[in-house]
Amino acid sequence: MRARPRSKPDRVFSMERLPGSIGQLMLLAAVAWLAWHCIANFIGNARALGVSMGFGFLQSEAGFEIAQSMISFGPASSYRDAIVVATLNSLLVIVLASLFGTLISLCVAFGRLSTHPLIRGASSLYIEVFRNIPMLLQIFFWYFSALALLPGVGDSYQLGAVLLNNRGLFLPRLMLTPMAFWGLVAALAGFVVLFIVLVRSTRPRFGPLGLALLGVVLLALCLAPLIFIHAQFGLERPVVEGFNVGGGFALLPELIALTLGLSIYNSTFLAEIFRAGIMSVPRGQTEAAATVGLTGVRAAVLVTLPQALRLALPPAAGQYQTLAKASSLAAAIGYPDIMQIVGGTVLSQTGQALEAMALVVLLYAAINLVIALVVNLVNRRLLRAERR
Repeated sequence: MRARPRSKPDRVFSMERLPGSIGQLMLLAAVAWLAWHCIANFIGNARALGVSMGFGFLQSEAGFEIAQSMISFGPASSYRDAIVVATLNSLLVIVLASLFGTLISLCVAFGRLSTHPLIRGASSLYIEVFRNIPMLLQIFFWYFSALALLPGVGDSYQLGAVLLNNRGLFLPRLMLTPMAFWGLVAALAGFVVLFIVLVRSTRPRFGPLGLALLGVVLLALCLAPLIFIHAQFGLERPVVEGFNVGGGFALLPELIALTLGLSIYNSTFLAEIFRAGIMSVPRGQTEAAATVGLTGVRAAVLVTLPQALRLALPPAAGQYQTLAKASSLAAAIGYPDIMQIVGGTVLSQTGQALEAMALVVLLYAAINLVIALVVNLVNRRLLRAERR
């Protein structure tokens, strides 16, 4: 067969795009040359001053402590361990602020659409007030004003095994032997796999309550073998010891203030995003839900919200990324996050400014890319479920 000759409009279109493509290539070459020139100039100046370069310092002893650590860390630990601790602390505040911010924003979004004037007015007032107060000022308010009013260690508020005072929130800590830890990990992994398989194969037969009961039964069955391997579990409760609290897991006041500030501020923007998504759902869907007996919260959770999330998640992803980047404000109140530890303590002790700031940039970029990936996966799953 003879090849189909290219038409004249195609050639004209290619010729029109050619100058733009050449301009982009020239701009890319100029940026690459400028970056290479800057890097070479920095390396030359560093060698002239006798400044060491590279990431070999990561294996050196850190020589300092971190107030809050989710893994074992001490002065004898390396700078690499300090970076891991700082990253985990940043992820902790990002996850907590995202969770609380989402819950608050959904309540406010439905509140703004309520027919009750008091609820609608209170939701609108919440958005207008907290959206127009700078985030850093809100964090300062919670840290220096609200949390400072909490009682001292001797007069701690106690709720069961939980203690709350001006030193922070102290929670019980689960103590595990190595065998119990790996057994628990295996049991939870088995539960996740079995639950996903059963949900995919039997989802049409179970409602939300049935799925919840199925999850409880599967979790009990997966945890039952831990009894036969004699897995030892213990619960370490926080106890007041003089002027301090011993045992348990402490959530620092800096973490609480940062979580409150980030979640409240970002919830105002998320509420408007979710409200727009809810308003995009056709009224017929709500009326159809009412005809089968679904009203109020059940209709919102089972009918309105799944359809609204499909349109609200893409813009909400940008807000979650903004929240993650704004977590670097933790340095203003001394919370040991990436910016405070890597961009502050590690940089000042090692003098490796370029390497330390490069690690800060890469860590925040990786966190934001992971957020975008997770939101895209959830959005694709919602689109696939809607096509069914």
